[in-house]
Amino acid sequence: MVADRRLALHATLPDRYACCEVLASTIDHRGRLAALVADPAQGFAPIPHFSELRPPPRYDATAVICDGADIRQIPLIDLGLWFTHIDTLGDGIVLAAARCEPVGIHVERYQEPTSEGELRLTDNVQVIDGGGQTRSAFYAGDGIKQLLTDAQGNIWTSYFDESNYWSINPDGTRSYTFMIGLVRWDSDGGPPWMAPSHTPGVVWCDCYALNVGRDVVHACPYTDFPLIEIDADGVRSVTPNPVTRCSGLAVSGSELAFLDQHRAGGGFRWEIRRARRQGGAVTETERGHLLLPDDRHPTGWARGKIGRDGMLWVHEDGDPRRWYRYEVDA
Repeated sequence: MVADRRLALHATLPDRYACCEVLASTIDHRGRLAALVADPAQGFAPIPHFSELRPPPRYDATAVICDGADIRQIPLIDLGLWFTHIDTLGDGIVLAAARCEPVGIHVERYQEPTSEGELRLTDNVQVIDGGGQTRSAFYAGDGIKQLLTDAQGNIWTSYFDESNYWSINPDGTRSYTFMIGLVRWDSDGGPPWMAPSHTPGVVWCDCYALNVGRDVVHACPYTDFPLIEIDADGVRSVTPNPVTRCSGLAVSGSELAFLDQHRAGGGFRWEIRRARRQGGAVTETERGHLLLPDDRHPTGWARGKIGRDGMLWVHEDGDPRRWYRYEVDA
């Protein structure tokens, strides 16, 4: 019999922002809720089949960082991209737009090196200080799935299966690549560390689950879902993993917790699949259904799925204002 496990309510966006559209929200490496909010009266447009609103070409917004009752705001003026991801960085924030605008060259030329002058690449990651000023902006590729920063100030971007990136060649031209999976950047967007080139034999079609811990990062890429461990020096290990469909991950030593979710009985089920890593293998040990704090099953898919060491934070689809917490060791 599968046991039930109740999630804890971790953080809620304050009521003063109830009239705002939430473009992005997350839980940072200090456990704080960070959100990008904006007044929808600026001309936000509905997206068919989605609960979100799309911002106009230029708009103002506010980054909100909530640390318990302490609330800090960073005003952002005249934004020009639809930013879908946020995290904190130092006393400021980093924003990312999941999708890039077309580069302006015909698709038939994607197989040949192209000069920088011909490409119109979008700086879709922006690092902004505590006063709202842009410190740096850089192109991070199309198809960003998650954006997380770590305690050392690195920026991690994971990607879904439509991802692509124009990589720099030694002669200064750029070449079109795809299936980039996971990338680590410094705060200035310098030359990136890319997971696919450092994990031969592993397919990085889609980074399904990501856990950016204090010292170590874990990831489970599609199609085979191996558990990949990465530190400051690069890939430490690649462990075969029988737990597939894992879309979230918490890691505490040898103990693992994978988030799985599916439709059931006309509704949704969030499931935790516990496992242990030992002797170069991952072995599943138990399963449990996740319930919300009021003992109800969720009414939508789990979104966010922010993994940091032994904790995993999620919110219900359509409600990025309220985050729930799962702890491996609780």
